[in-house]
Amino acid sequence: MNQRTNRPGDANRDAHTGTNRDTRTDGHPGRLSGWHMDDGLAVAYAEGRLSSTTAASVEAHLPACASCRELLAPRVPQTRLDRIWSEVVDIVDTPAPGPFERLLRLVGVRHHVARLLAAAQSLRLPWLAGASLALFFAALAAGETTKWGMIGFLALAPIVPVLGVGLAFGRGADPAYEIGLVAPYSAFRVTLLRAAAVLITSVVPALVVGVAFLGQTWAVVGWLLPALALTSLSLLLSRWFEPVQAAAGVSALWLTGVVLTNLHAPSLAMFGGAEQLAYLITTVVSGVLLFLGRREFS
Repeated sequence: MNQRTNRPGDANRDAHTGTNRDTRTDGHPGRLSGWHMDDGLAVAYAEGRLSSTTAASVEAHLPACASCRELLAPRVPQTRLDRIWSEVVDIVDTPAPGPFERLLRLVGVRHHVARLLAAAQSLRLPWLAGASLALFFAALAAGETTKWGMIGFLALAPIVPVLGVGLAFGRGADPAYEIGLVAPYSAFRVTLLRAAAVLITSVVPALVVGVAFLGQTWAVVGWLLPALALTSLSLLLSRWFEPVQAAAGVSALWLTGVVLTNLHAPSLAMFGGAEQLAYLITTVVSGVLLFLGRREFS
């Protein structure tokens, strides 16, 4: 090592040399002969031959010592530096996948599609937990009270996926909106992928809650066609309005119809056979119009 030792009692000693022991270039303990790296130690460090303790000591010293950095720099192969930098960039720039993204990958969804879906706010735990909790209380009321409770559950269940779809994409709702604009996906494809994912994740907890509290009655699935109709109508309106606005408008229209139908007495008229057929027709017509106008999403 370079013979630039400090005199006894010198207060200006390097921080990492608080003891009288050091290591030789082969990584074995030895007596100190100086406080800075020499050629042998630099080469041993660059080739990865130092013990972990000695390497850590060197790394603690380098940020504060320009001369040792200059000594070490030309001895580290450029290929190794490039590899280390690439690993650092991957760790820093690539976000860790969340639970939903990992689940999608587990079931076989390609990683870039999983990342695209997982960016949606309504596919994250807070939204799913909030929606499930709302459905839980609605189903609880439906199972414990009069027909009003059943109407409340049937009115709420269809708009949960609608609001989720509204929060799944679009300016102001999607945290990855600007990135999605330059992604190699059409806006129409992103819209359908996110909408399908939100619809599935919203329907499943609603069915589970319904079966748990309502048993095997028709009400467990009576809201499915209204949900599909409202969701497809909301997607169609997203051609001209922001998705959140379209979802809010459709949901308000639905709740207004429920209120008007039940002004005088509780009634399940909006969930009868003829009404279910109307919801099916609305779903099909909205889907066709959505497909025909798919270029307007880009």
